[in-house]
Amino acid sequence: MKRIAIAALAAATVFMFASCNKDKGAQAAQNVPSYQGVQAEIDPETGKVYDFGGMEVTVYDWWTNPDAPANSKSEEDQRAFRKWLMDTYNFKIVQKDLAGWGDHPKEVANLIMSGTKDNVVFIIDGRSAISGLQNDFWYDLGKIKNVNWNKAKWNKGIMDRLRSGNSFYTFNTGKTEPREGVIFNKRILEENGYDPDYPYDLQKEGKWTWDTFEEMCRKITRDTNNDGVIDQYAMASFYTCFGIAAAYSNGGAKVKMQNGKFVDAIGDENSMEAWNWMYKMFQNYQLPQGDAQWDYWQTAFVNGEVAFCVMQEYICQPNGTLSQMKDDWGWVCFPLGPKSDGKYFTIGDSTMWALPNIYDDATANKIMKIVDFYTDDVPGYDDPDSWKTVSYLQGFRDDRALDETCALMVANAPERLDTIIPDYSGEYMVNMIAHGWMTPQEAYESEKAEIQSKLDAVNK
Repeated sequence: MKRIAIAALAAATVFMFASCNKDKGAQAAQNVPSYQGVQAEIDPETGKVYDFGGMEVTVYDWWTNPDAPANSKSEEDQRAFRKWLMDTYNFKIVQKDLAGWGDHPKEVANLIMSGTKDNVVFIIDGRSAISGLQNDFWYDLGKIKNVNWNKAKWNKGIMDRLRSGNSFYTFNTGKTEPREGVIFNKRILEENGYDPDYPYDLQKEGKWTWDTFEEMCRKITRDTNNDGVIDQYAMASFYTCFGIAAAYSNGGAKVKMQNGKFVDAIGDENSMEAWNWMYKMFQNYQLPQGDAQWDYWQTAFVNGEVAFCVMQEYICQPNGTLSQMKDDWGWVCFPLGPKSDGKYFTIGDSTMWALPNIYDDATANKIMKIVDFYTDDVPGYDDPDSWKTVSYLQGFRDDRALDETCALMVANAPERLDTIIPDYSGEYMVNMIAHGWMTPQEAYESEKAEIQSKLDAVNK
């Protein structure tokens, strides 16, 4: 405001303008739509509530039927909130299946290569991620300017999965679903002189380590009738879950990212230490398979034959395998190795959202802002602990599994990189180690060249 000589006139003028602006501001605030305390967002370009002019967006996955009725109160509330978002910001968005799981990657590629005129976003997995990046299918989300990627809702691990510097190509929201962990039989622990919650206590004190786990396995694995044959084994674990968890627990992995390139991490010092420890654990404490089916370990644990089972969380879910188990059980993180960072964890292998690289920057920004709104937390469900209410986490037998173990897991869930490399597995090596058919070094050397060739192919 221009200075004027008469102070009284200046004061009066400022007061008049301030009052006027205050009235207009109050009127503007009253006109901004809100939903249960959530106020509509203002477009900084226009100074008004965002208006997308009826823009339509489709999110394609391989499982959603948009016509299916809501199956819970939370889903009803989510639909109501999303309707308000669409009405308020003048857009339409629908999530639905493009094809079944098996055909999804092919149909994603077909739709992109056909040059679709529709506004689409894809939910993908490792089968499409790298191949899509190699074919320039994915838009660089680092160029999106109207989405705040620092919001707590964005899953940073998934954003970093295909990242090079400031460029990234995948995203998702929410906490990573817990995966690899250790299930323990409380009855067997008690029969062997342990408090039934002992693994929980060790974990809480930061003492749940390879050493303490192995010490328990050593005590539990024994010849109970002195006939020279082991009758009680400590564990029956799925070797694929044990192997990858052991590597990550010691600062290792199968594949890591260095300077924007995927590199073989199976043979590095930390990973190899983990494979050697796994070899020892399986040779000494794992219930032998014999002539049983490949998933004998699962049956053995449910039947109360062993104390420990390293497996993924899904068998703990309300309708999972452990719902049939007579004995009481608990759930802890995988123990920490000597080269760990001291943080308990789980390993993510999540689905990813990706925007096809077929839009100009203006259109891409609009689509992503609509997706930003679509993925916002529903009012009343945005409590920091709301993740604990999801249906698949309601199958645990005690509170500590959710409040302690799962809380540690969702706070530290690095995403796997090996599962997004086309035709890459690495399971052969872990299988050889678990069954004692090869030493870890022998198993690694046997497929080292093949692994490197697949990494070279994606690094071109």
